Amino acid sequence: MQRKLIAGLIVSGLLSGLASAAEPADKVLLDGKIYTADAEQTLVQAMAVRGDRVVFTGGSDAARKWIGPQTEVVDLDGKLVLPGLHDTHVHPAGIISYEGCNLHSEGKNLAQIAAFVRGCVERFKPAEGEWLAVRQWNFSENNLPSAQMRTLREALDAASTKHPIVLLGNDGHHNATNSAGLARAATRDKRRLGLSAKTLQSDFADLQPFVGVDAQGEPNGAINEHVIEVLGGPWILTADLPLYMKHAGQIPAQLSSLGITSIQDAAVAPELQPLYDELFKQPSVPLRITLAQLLKPEHYRDQSGAVNFKALFADARATREKYRSIPNVKADALKLFVDGVLEGDPLASPPTLPNSAMLHDFHQPIYKLGDERLEIQGYVDLDSKACVQARAEQKAAADDTRVQAFIRDNGFHPSQCQRSRGALLADGAVVNEFVQRADKDGFAVHFHAIGDRAVRTAVDAVATVSDGKKPVNRHSISHLQLATDEDIARLSELKIPVAFTFAWAVKSPGYDMTVVPFIEKLASSEELYRKDSYYYRNVYPAGALMKAGGIVAAGSDAPVETDDPRPFLNIQRAVTRDAGAGAFNPDQGLSILDAIDSYTINGARLLNQQALTGSLEPGKKADFIVVDRDIVALAQKGQADRIGETRVLQTWFDGETVYRAE
Repeated sequence: MQRKLIAGLIVSGLLSGLASAAEPADKVLLDGKIYTADAEQTLVQAMAVRGDRVVFTGGSDAARKWIGPQTEVVDLDGKLVLPGLHDTHVHPAGIISYEGCNLHSEGKNLAQIAAFVRGCVERFKPAEGEWLAVRQWNFSENNLPSAQMRTLREALDAASTKHPIVLLGNDGHHNATNSAGLARAATRDKRRLGLSAKTLQSDFADLQPFVGVDAQGEPNGAINEHVIEVLGGPWILTADLPLYMKHAGQIPAQLSSLGITSIQDAAVAPELQPLYDELFKQPSVPLRITLAQLLKPEHYRDQSGAVNFKALFADARATREKYRSIPNVKADALKLFVDGVLEGDPLASPPTLPNSAMLHDFHQPIYKLGDERLEIQGYVDLDSKACVQARAEQKAAADDTRVQAFIRDNGFHPSQCQRSRGALLADGAVVNEFVQRADKDGFAVHFHAIGDRAVRTAVDAVATVSDGKKPVNRHSISHLQLATDEDIARLSELKIPVAFTFAWAVKSPGYDMTVVPFIEKLASSEELYRKDSYYYRNVYPAGALMKAGGIVAAGSDAPVETDDPRPFLNIQRAVTRDAGAGAFNPDQGLSILDAIDSYTINGARLLNQQALTGSLEPGKKADFIVVDRDIVALAQKGQADRIGETRVLQTWFDGETVYRAE
C-alpha cells in the first residue's frame, strides 16, 4: 500500500511542472488519503477540481499550484476520500420510508403474524374486498406453526376473511396470501377459478413450482414469483405507488447520505415510471441513474404462445426516448429474469422445493421440527420402489386416503418423490432472442440469475453476441448465488460484469437450512457448512471470479432483506465473508481495494459509464465522498469487521457538495 502511495506522489511530481501553466482550479482538496480507483489502485494526497471535472490528482505540494485567488481550498485533515459509490442493482422505490403495514423483516411465528396483520386491518381499514399489502415479511426466519395454525394461509385467514391479504417477502420473490387472495386467481381469458388442488392440476398446472401446498395438495398460502400477478394482487415495487411518488425526494437524499452517486434501478416496470416522472420534476437530482426496464417476455405472448418481440422492443425504445433528454438519466438497459430463487420451505408439509434453475436435481430432505429448531432426519430415495410407483401414480397420489397410507408406510409424503431441477422463467431460446435483439438495438441486458443452470443460460445467451474482445461486456448478471468453475471462467473470458450483494455471502443458519439441504445431502444440520461441498465452494464466487480476471461489481438489491442499501456493510462482508458466525468460504473474499473497486470503477463498468465516473482521474466527473474512517487501514490491521460502521461525512456530485453530515 505504501508503494502505491509513493507511486502516486512520484506521478504528482511529474505533473507539477505542468501545473504552473494551468488555469487555477475551482476547488483543491489537500492533505487527505484519496483512493483514485485507477488501474494501479493508486492512493494520493490531493485533488483539484474545475467545474464538474477532476483536473489533477497527486501530492499536496503539487496541488497547491492549482490554487488561485478564487479557489476554494479544502483541508481533508487526513480523511479518506473515495470515488462516488455505484449501486448497480437497487430498487429505489423500496428505500422510501412511509407509514404502512411493514414487518421490517422481523422473524415472527404464524400466531404473531396473524395478530400483526389483524392489527393492520384494524389500523388501515381497507374496504371489503380491497387488497392489504404487508411489506418486508421475513420468509426464511421463524414462521413456526402451532397446533391452531399450521400454514401461512390459516394464519392470514385468522387475520381476515373479508380482505385479500398478501405478505410481500423481503426478497421480492416469496409471498403469501389467504383464502380470499387465492380465490382471485384468474386465467388469461379472465376466468376467475381460484387456486386449489384441482386447478393446480388443470388450468394453473404451470404454477405448480411456485405454489406451496399441504398434504392434501391444497395451496398452503405460499405463492412465489409471478403468482401474485395471476391473483391480480399488488407487486412489491408498486404496492404503494402514490406514497412513493409523494416521498420521491427521499431517494436522492438517502442515497447521497450513503455516498451513492450512481445507481441502476434493476426493475423499472412500466407502472413504476410515474415515480420517476415525479422525481424528475425536482430542480436537480444528484444521481446518475440507469433505468433497467422490466418488460417481461411472458407479458408479450400472443394467442399462440409466441413472444411478440417487435412490440416489446417498440415499448423499450419509446421509454428510452422518453428519458433521453433528462440529465444524468438513461433507460438503455433491460432487466430479464432467468430464474427465481434458491430457497425451499422446510416448514411446509410436504417441504416446498426451491424453484431456481439448477443443473442437477434437488434432493428431497426429510425435516423434523423439534424445540423450535429444524433438524434433518434423512433424505427420500428417489430411486426407491415406492417413489417409482408414486411418480407413476401421480394423480392417484392426490387421494387423501392413499396419501396417508403412503406416509404411514414410508415416512414421507408421496409428492417428495418428484424430481426437479427448478424452472427457467424464460427458456433458452427466448433468452437468446431477447439478448440478440437487445444487443442489435443498443440495449444492455441485466440478468437475474441465481442457480447454476440460470447462470449458464445467461452466459450462453451473451456468448451469442460477444467475442470477449471488448474490455467490458455491455451485458451483466446479478446475484450469481451458484456458478460452476466452467462458467466462472466464461464470465471472465467474455468480460461480463457481475453484481454481487456481498452482505448475503455469509453464514446464516436459519436461511441456509432453506437452501443447502436441497442441494447437498447432509448427514445432519452440523454438516451445513461442509467445506468440500459444491455449495460451500461455489456460493457467491466473487473471489474466484476476481482471480479469473473477471469484473466484480456490487449491488445492494435494497429493499431485499433491508431497505438500507448499506454499502459499507457490503464492502465489509466482501472482505470478511463473515456476519459473526465465522467466514463462509474466506477464499471467495476480496481484498479491501478490490472490494472498493466493486463499488466504484467496476460499478461504472457494469453501467457502461467507466469513461465518465468510477475513478478519480483527470477528465472524469468530480463525484467523490469523504468518510469518517480509513477503511483501507482497518482492513490492513485485521479490523475489517469495523468497516460497516463507516459514516459518510461529505458527498460531492459534479464538483459540488450535495451532502454534509450534521
